[in-house]
Amino acid sequence: MKYELQMWAFYFLSCIPGNIGCWLRKLCLPCTVGSKSKIWNNVHIDKPSGLVLGHSVSINRGCVINAGGGVEIQNDALIGPGVVIYSQNHNFDCNGGLIRKQGYKYSKVVIGRNVWIASRAIILPGVTLGDGSVVAAGSVVTKNVEANTLVAGVPAKLIRYLSDD
Repeated sequence: MKYELQMWAFYFLSCIPGNIGCWLRKLCLPCTVGSKSKIWNNVHIDKPSGLVLGHSVSINRGCVINAGGGVEIQNDALIGPGVVIYSQNHNFDCNGGLIRKQGYKYSKVVIGRNVWIASRAIILPGVTLGDGSVVAAGSVVTKNVEANTLVAGVPAKLIRYLSDD
């Protein structure tokens, strides 16, 4: 019952647009949020207590974040619209057993400083995105991403190294 009440409260908070909505979400959600960070409207967060945001982070509209295994988004990261970040997954190793009864595997996601995840990308459990990396729109990131690189595709692969200028 408590969880359902929290879900209703988060739903109403997620609908409030603009800077006022960002401020209310920062104030009311049970997650750690650094200064000047914004969670825009229509963002769905499962287990917000597992979410840690650094300073000047922007999570755009329509994102889904499952922080069951922990999600850390460091300073100056930009999360585009419709991005999905998951830190838990179903267990499915028991042959013949119902997947829904096999529980979950939790694995923290870490998004480094000055990272840009473009729209509709998916970040899977256990992934670390290095500082200054860019994930192209629509990519599915299944493995760690080096710092200062551009990755794209399904699954995401290295496209190029980014210059330091």
